[in-house]
This record gives sequence, structure tokens and C-alpha cells, in this order.
Amino acid sequence: MEKLGKYIIILLSGCVIACSDYLDIQPLDSFTNESVFSDPTLTEAYVNARYSEIKVGITTNDYAHATGIGLRYISDEAYHNFNFESSYSFNRGEITPDQVGGQYNTWRDYYVAIKNCNIFFENIGLLKTDQQTINRLLGEVTYLRAFFYADLVSRFGGVPIIEHVFGLNDDMMTARNSYEECVSFIVNELDKAASLLQSVNDAKNYGRATKGAALALKSRVLLYAASPFWNTSDDRAKWLAAANAAKAVIDLTENGTPVFELNANYKELFLSNKSREIIFMRQFNMESGHNIDKINTPNGFTGWSMTCVLQDLVDAYEMADGSMPPEEEYASGNTPWQNREPRFYASIVCDGQLYRGREVEFFISSTGDKSNSGIDSEQSYIEEWNASKSHYAMRKFMDESLTDMNTAISTQPWIYIRLGEMYLNYAEAMYHLGDEATARIYINKIRERARGGQSNVLPDITATGNALLEKIRHERRIELAFEDHRYFDVRRWKIADITENKPARKITIVRDDVTREKTYKIEILQERKFLSQHYLMPIPRTEMQRVPLLEQNPGYN
Repeated sequence: MEKLGKYIIILLSGCVIACSDYLDIQPLDSFTNESVFSDPTLTEAYVNARYSEIKVGITTNDYAHATGIGLRYISDEAYHNFNFESSYSFNRGEITPDQVGGQYNTWRDYYVAIKNCNIFFENIGLLKTDQQTINRLLGEVTYLRAFFYADLVSRFGGVPIIEHVFGLNDDMMTARNSYEECVSFIVNELDKAASLLQSVNDAKNYGRATKGAALALKSRVLLYAASPFWNTSDDRAKWLAAANAAKAVIDLTENGTPVFELNANYKELFLSNKSREIIFMRQFNMESGHNIDKINTPNGFTGWSMTCVLQDLVDAYEMADGSMPPEEEYASGNTPWQNREPRFYASIVCDGQLYRGREVEFFISSTGDKSNSGIDSEQSYIEEWNASKSHYAMRKFMDESLTDMNTAISTQPWIYIRLGEMYLNYAEAMYHLGDEATARIYINKIRERARGGQSNVLPDITATGNALLEKIRHERRIELAFEDHRYFDVRRWKIADITENKPARKITIVRDDVTREKTYKIEILQERKFLSQHYLMPIPRTEMQRVPLLEQNPGYN
């Protein structure tokens, strides 16, 4: 489904011109519900447009209609090189109802998307086509509306559940539903979507929502609901529901064959839309691509170094033998970042590593001499203003076959949900149900893939008790790095007041002009602050003013 993200207006105009006499063309700004939803092609186009309303963790090439920015910048994974969408306000604990962070605050955009879904539901009865197509479209939009609600609930807690389109004279004063009511609604909607969708789509519909996508989102929603922030009584029934939901995805089959399987190569997983590990994704092509390579590649390649990976994440990756990196790794005379586990080299770019055909140079001259400074540093002669401020870059998601960042068009998919997450969800839920053996099995399945075929690295986890829980959380941090999970995970675990309440750190690398030896110093890049109210986002003040019945999240009044 290569054209899934195209704008509805383009699709509608093409259909009208092809199907109508040019003298009878209806103005594009006055399509009636009947004219759209009585036509199978226009209805399909309308549904396609709903997919493009989901935020992505990358910036699209169409800046005027940008649909996302990674949550990695407002977690302990990364620092944003340019403070897009007021990232620093989140980092410094300055977020308020009046300063809500643009793309990070999805309230307005997702309620527009929900309204568009409701328009579909109120008009689908006009469509005259085969029942199989109607069921598929119903399933897709049911899934998409649930996706929008799931994101809102993860950020804000309970939100108003709106299932109809307001008329001009309708009373629009709608209060928030409770978190529990929202979870129940979302889960029921996802069950409904799963009953309408196929386990595997044909080639024509590849990339659309499937039964597996509905069950997988249900797994995530129930895991969040079972977690400490919301499940204050540690209700076992909630963990059981989360476990069952994850296992349903893992066990899903089509004609006796598992629908999903782990990709053998971790790095390559994120470069192709054909992996059977992918459960739900946003697809791109050369006509409607994105720029994740350009904006995240070091300045020496004329990139923007947007994702400045933080030192704490660098040091969270294990050594090949399963131990944690020693403090003396950065001592003078040593060469750091050696003998790490394979995912480290698939995820992060460090000084001295090969990247896009040459060695990366984040070091600066001991005397400030540009001619002796690294080409990827803030003393470079190439766009030094775009140098990474942490002196690390993100390798994960990068297509290293692209070498000219001035012309690069990236087409990698953005993966919303994949099987690896389901294994981690299941392991976490089973741990809380007391089945540590099963939890270890599924965590070790993830580590087995991470070894990349090497038998002598990343040993199996054998821990028990609280140590096992920490291993499960740590494995999730590494396996899902930069995939927009960490922001939510530290909040649902109620540890954000620790992880987000300490300085963001960088490494400074100085090369002696004479000896050519490098020294490494870990320094503070940004002071960060997290207050108790930051476990949830504030509802924008403009929305509160429109609907006085809305109650603001605690701590933001």
C-alpha cells in the first residue's frame, strides 16, 4: 500500500477528474458526505487519509504538514540539537498549559482525527459495495480511532470519549471520562476491529491495519493499565489481561504458520517494510519520503545531528560479556566503546567508528585549531553549527547507503508496533504474575536475536526477584531505544522522577595536536528537572477555555 499517506484532496481530485465530465466537476471544497461515501474509491481515499494523521517519531519532508517528532528528545535518551517543538521546556520542567510543546501535545490534532473517524462511522451506511470491503474499512477506522485514543490516554490520562460528530447547534461541553473508562472503551474497540480485520492482508492492502495490529495495540494499552502508575493496588487481574493480550499476538497464526516472527538482523529490521516482525507501521516512498537520515547524520556529512544521544544511554548498553561498561573505559589512553553488545553498534555512532564510508570525527583540537579538529565537531569547517552537542549520533533507523545528505530522500518505515515489543510486554506481565521462568524465556528470546548469530556474547538472563524486574526494564530500554517507548515506560513504572531528574550528559573528546592522543571527559550538557505533575501532560489552556467542563491534570492549575 505504497500510497497510504497521500493527502485526501489529491486523491479526491484525481477521482473526480477521471469520473466526471469536466463541465460537471464539483468544487473540491464542497464535497458532501453523500458524494464521498456513496463512492467506493472516494471512501477508500478518505480512510487512507486517516492513516497519515498518526504522529511519527520522525520529521516528514513536508514541513508545512509535519506529523511528528520523536519522544526520545524529551526522555533520557537524547537531547534535541535545536529545541524544535519546545523540547527544552520538557527537559527543564517548564511545561505548562500555555507551553505545551507543539507536536508533543497531541490533544488538538488527535481530536480532529477522531472527528474525521466519526464522520466515517456516521456515513459508511451510504456505501454500496461488497460486505468484505465494508468490514475491512470499518475495522481499519475502528482501529485508527482506538489508536488516537490510546495515545491521548497515555499522555493525558482520562479524556472525553466522543463517538459522534457535533452539529453547529449541539452542546459541545464534554467532561473527561476516567482512565478506566477510556481503557475499557479502547479495548472493546480493538476487539471489534480484530473481529473485522484479516490476520494477513493481500498485496493490494499491505500496510493497512490487521487483526494483529489491533491485538498488539490492545496488549500495549493493557500493559500500561496494569503498570504501577495506574494499577496502584497491583491488581493481578490487570496483569493477567495484559499477559493474555500479548500472548494472543505471539500465537497468532495464518494457515498454521505464525503471522509474525523476529527479524534475524536487528539493524536491518528498521530499513525495510517487508519484515515479518513489523505489526503496524507508516510507509514511505520516493514520492512521499522523509528526512531521518539528513537530520540525524553528523555535520561533516552536511547533516544536522538532531538526535544528540546522551551519555547515560551510551553507558546503558552492556559489554559483550553481559557486564556493564567500567568507569575507567574513558580514562586517558583507553579506546572506549569497544567490546559492547551488538545492538550498541546498530544504534549509536561514536567517535572513531565507520559510518557512511568514513571514520567519524567528533574530537576537537587541543589548541582550538580547526585544521586539527574533527570534521564532525563544533570546530569543523563544515557546518559547525550543526555539530552534535553530545558528540554522539543515532545510527538506528539510518540507511547508510545514502551518502549525499543534500539530495537524500529516506524511505524507511516508521514502525509503531513490532513483535519484539510483544515479547517484552509478555515477559513483564508474566513476571508480575509470578511466572519468572516464562519471563526469562521471552527476555532471552530477545537477547538471542540481539547476538546476531554470535554464541559468545550477551549471555542469557538468569536473575530472579527484583533483579529480574530490573533486567526486564533494562532490556526494554535497549531493545526499544529511540522507538518512542522510553517516555511512556518511565512514567508508567513511576521512575521518571529519577530518570528525568538528573543532568543530561555528553562526552568531550580532545585530541592533542602533537601526540594525536585523545582524552575523554564526561560533562553536563543540560540540567533537567521533573516534577510530580509531569507524569501527565497538561491539557492546553486553549482547550480548557473552549470546554470549561474539562478538569486540568493535577499540578498545572
